[in-house]
Amino acid sequence: EILSLWNDTNYIKKLAADYPFLDTDVLNNADYRVKLEGYLFPETYAFDKDATADEVTRTFLDHFAEIYDKYEEDIKNSDYSLQEILTLASIVQYESATSEDMKMIAGVFYNRLKEDMPLQSTVTVCYALYDDLDRNDEDSWKTCEASTDIDSPYNTYLHKGLPIGPIVNPGEAAIDAVLHPETHDYYYFIADIHGVRGEAGKVYYSKTYEEHKQLQEELNLVF
Repeated sequence: EILSLWNDTNYIKKLAADYPFLDTDVLNNADYRVKLEGYLFPETYAFDKDATADEVTRTFLDHFAEIYDKYEEDIKNSDYSLQEILTLASIVQYESATSEDMKMIAGVFYNRLKEDMPLQSTVTVCYALYDDLDRNDEDSWKTCEASTDIDSPYNTYLHKGLPIGPIVNPGEAAIDAVLHPETHDYYYFIADIHGVRGEAGKVYYSKTYEEHKQLQEELNLVF
């Protein structure tokens, strides 16, 4: 019921009357998996058991409005639209575990965008495969890695630039990272998910693809 509501163009038009940051022209895209994806701010909320879908939705949007007000000037002064900021922030959110890595990874993606390189973010493939992935399978990332040819407007291996919309609802740290990225010369990153170098989850950055490939082999992330 609630997913159907979040894809209802007429409902979104009603919301836009109260939430000016919702651009009905931008959100009226039949290719979006969830049209309100990106604006439903992730937080721990308390609801009455009989809360309506509209009340739940407006609670999410009320919190997002607070974040938007905080960063409105930064967004207006950037080279990207709100939808694009949220789209990139959603990828950064999905790719990162710490606020420090969020800023570093945002910098990586900006470097790729400036060079007209494809983002090649596996998490966008995961989103395209969303309904087919087993969320309890810790190796589901391998399915994403092996499906980079999936025909989807979200797939950043097939399509240069940003995907058509957000792939998760980013938190404030990810939004802040995209608006205030770390400046550097890195174009690649990889997480040591197996703890080969001693710290599981630590992210390593590379300037060249050759360096990146060497890290993949060292960290046992080639399959």
